[in-house]
Amino acid sequence: MLDHNQLDEVSSVNFEAATLRISNKEDSEKTREGSNTEEIKKDSSVLSVPYKNIDVHTFFSDRDEVVERAIKECRETLATDQNDEIIGTWLLTEISLWDTEKERVVLLTKNALYTIKYDFISLKLLEFNRVPMIEVDTIAYGELEYPKTSIAPKRNTFGVKIMWNKGKPLSLDKKWNPFAKRIPWVTYTSHPLYWHKSTSEEQKRFDVDDFHDALMTHFNMQCEFTKSQIIIENYLGLGAILHNRNSLGFFRVRGKVSF
Repeated sequence: MLDHNQLDEVSSVNFEAATLRISNKEDSEKTREGSNTEEIKKDSSVLSVPYKNIDVHTFFSDRDEVVERAIKECRETLATDQNDEIIGTWLLTEISLWDTEKERVVLLTKNALYTIKYDFISLKLLEFNRVPMIEVDTIAYGELEYPKTSIAPKRNTFGVKIMWNKGKPLSLDKKWNPFAKRIPWVTYTSHPLYWHKSTSEEQKRFDVDDFHDALMTHFNMQCEFTKSQIIIENYLGLGAILHNRNSLGFFRVRGKVSF
């Protein structure tokens, strides 16, 4: 049993300093752990960023004045109805039925949606597809995913799928025909340049989320909006993987040639 003198001796020990030293040590370890965690999270987020290894300067659309010229030409050529209000314009990536990525100017008006193939090398409009917005019945937004049995690599991107099929499945003659036209939906995701612009204002031009916001603002009462995974039915599409990995659907500088 401790007597009074022993208690005095014990109480004379400076526990405050010892506690401070222990606390500092623990705080230091927590700080290091927190720092390491942040670094891991940062590294993980970098790994999940698509198109992080591309040379953006090989894209002809990386030149701001070129994109502006293309959009101006598309507006003047296609949006000629004075009563049709232009809602917005974007440069996005269209994902075809066969999972091939294609660089497209997207022009949204009060009455129609235009998906435009524009040659950023020769600076001319090549072709376009017009969908009256009154025919659109469903607009889906969500992460782009492949079936579980697919060999295609994970995309790590979100997209918008605009449908006017009234819920009907695609006929077999179109579903298995890579040259089929008049597919009753279109799927977009952000353009690769989106991840390489330094400001949010610059990113908007290439951002599928900004496009989706415009759709919700102007057509919320007209279309059904859903949020769910968008399944791309690519199982053994080696051709699509090769096409997308080499950005064949984009106008780029490729060595001594450009296409």
